[in-house]
Amino acid sequence: MSDHGPALGRTEVVAFDEWACYYDLVHEGLPGEAEFYVGLAVRTQGRALELGAGTGRIAIPMAMSGVDVLGIDNSMAMLAQCRAKKRAIGKTSGRLTLVCADMKDFALAAQFRFIAMAYRTFMHLLTPADRRACLETVRRHLSDDGIFVMNSWVPSASYLAAVRGASRGRRMQLAGRYPIRGTDITLVHYHATEYDERTRLLTERHLIREVDARGHVLEERVLPLVRTWQTPREVADLLQACGFEVDALYGDFACSPFSAGSTEMIWIAKKKARGT
Repeated sequence: MSDHGPALGRTEVVAFDEWACYYDLVHEGLPGEAEFYVGLAVRTQGRALELGAGTGRIAIPMAMSGVDVLGIDNSMAMLAQCRAKKRAIGKTSGRLTLVCADMKDFALAAQFRFIAMAYRTFMHLLTPADRRACLETVRRHLSDDGIFVMNSWVPSASYLAAVRGASRGRRMQLAGRYPIRGTDITLVHYHATEYDERTRLLTERHLIREVDARGHVLEERVLPLVRTWQTPREVADLLQACGFEVDALYGDFACSPFSAGSTEMIWIAKKKARGT
């Protein structure tokens, strides 16, 4: 495993640097997610690129399955966690290369047959300009016979109504308790979300407490997170405007058809032929 080179290196502190040591406990991913991406990457039989690779929940299993993977993330701390996990696993049949870069404007001297943007990565592109810049960058790096796979969240009307109500009081709610393996410490996670209907920004505050067996708080941190969301129609229009054609849209990682009740949208897209 290696870094791509200093030209793409980034040194500024970003939001997910603070999340890095907690991320794998709090964000476990979605049912069938890793298997879905690994299966597609293996069948594509080419080098893979993952945007928002983070701590390697998708990238490492791809490398373990024989795929050569280049993972991009703008958080050096998240990539450090990924490297540590990879060292603990040892040698893999596929190579994993990690690059610290901005997913909106990176430039690699390569194209890829498989590009993935998993979990909530797309939701961190907060403006229309950011989303378009990222997808145009993806298209430049996708080979003519390659596929681009992207997952994003579809909020229900009831969820948005609940967030609006909670926003008025800015109430912290319990999100989960996570025992830390090999210790008597439990991570207790609370969160509160404010929602701006005009911009569709979800501004989140996450309170993380490390609590021992006697209930004593050993450490406490408040971590920020800002995300946004788009409707399926908006994503479809944006993909088309950025030079893609949609090959499939699923509502879960079992490849169920997308429906009005789906809370996930999983897109598989290819490059449109030039002139179309």
